[in-house]
Amino acid sequence: MSGGGTERWTVLDLFAGLGGFSSAFEDSGRWRVVQVEIEERFDPDIRADVLELRPDDLPDADLVLASPPCKCFSRAAAWTGHLDSDRAPQTPEARESVTLVYHMLGLIEALSPRYWFVENPMGSKIKQYLGEPTGRVTYCQYGTTYQKPTYLWGEHPPMTYRWCASGDHCHEHGSLEDERDERPLPRDPAERAKVPRELSESIREAVEDAFENPPPEQATLLQADGGSNDHSLRTENERDNFKR
Repeated sequence: MSGGGTERWTVLDLFAGLGGFSSAFEDSGRWRVVQVEIEERFDPDIRADVLELRPDDLPDADLVLASPPCKCFSRAAAWTGHLDSDRAPQTPEARESVTLVYHMLGLIEALSPRYWFVENPMGSKIKQYLGEPTGRVTYCQYGTTYQKPTYLWGEHPPMTYRWCASGDHCHEHGSLEDERDERPLPRDPAERAKVPRELSESIREAVEDAFENPPPEQATLLQADGGSNDHSLRTENERDNFKR
């Protein structure tokens, strides 16, 4: 790991989109931010399909952030034919999405960052491929007007996950499936997927504190529900392929 002296730590932001996940790191002189995104309009540092990347294509990273596309894992995916009643992929797009999730995990394992975060909406069926989340948050606790319950997976430093109940008044009420014009969630998919800056700041502060004051044990979870840091989801052959 870098950090220390005048050196900087490196954060890799996969599926960066508008860059919300790494936004707080961009404004810190202590971090080098490398954003990876397939769409040119977002002006990423590396324009590429994550599915086509190998570990050697990416810089060594102290921290990895990832927001894999959730379209095929949404609650509506079963209605559109992407998933069957058992949430198994039924279309080429859905199968590619599952492959992308495992490929992402392989890249993270090969890069071996000290900490990593993967986020997806709480209703996303990506959970059956990532396992139990490490933490959960609601975006209204990080400065947005909408709730958007969200799961976080990965290896996390000790941190607090801010969460509210559905009846609280910290947010307007709406849902991802609500197509009315007055819904509080942004209509633009990129804006809707953007991680709030306050959540990015919370992660940055927790990671920096852990780097400077290493905890005695990895990721003490500060929420009642608990979670799991065991994400060994691939076969030995898949692991070998990423190490070649």
